[in-house]
Parts: sequence; structure tokens; C-alpha cells
Amino acid sequence: MKVFVTGATGLLGGNLVRALRAEGHSVRALVRSKEKARRHLADTGAELVVGDMEDVPGFAGALDGAEVLFHTAAYFREYYAAGNHWA
Repeated sequence: MKVFVTGATGLLGGNLVRALRAEGHSVRALVRSKEKARRHLADTGAELVVGDMEDVPGFAGALDGAEVLFHTAAYFREYYAAGNHWA
């Protein structure tokens, strides 16, 4: 199966990429940093797609041919507080 995974360098996304590859699936991994992705995913054989969820048109073409999309990207910070966090 051809799979596209967002958030591929995160905890969930990285483990998902590894599990999918172990099952023999073809994986395109959306990453914001190619350097970080190489450190965390180099041994998986996943195809790295550099992009950001704030610019979907910038990587939308890489979705061509994907049969499944796993969206594991999330906004993360080390603390939580009340208020508007969009910025």
C-alpha cells in the first residue's frame, strides 16, 4: 500500500512510519526538517517530503498516488496555558 504520513518525525508519526515500513508498505513522510528526519528515519527507507501543515499546497503534489493518509502532525509545546494559541 502507498501511504502518506504527516508529522513523521514526531513520537506517533515516527513509530507509525516504522510499523508501516516493517509491514512492507511504501511510505512518504511529511517532515519540516530534512536533517531531523534523516536522524530519526534514515534507516526506514521512507521517502521524505519536506513541508509544513501551514502550507498544504506546498506539498500537496506529494499526495499523488497515496492510498491512505495518516495525519499525525500536531502543534506541540512543552507547557499548556489558557488563551488563543493559534499564533
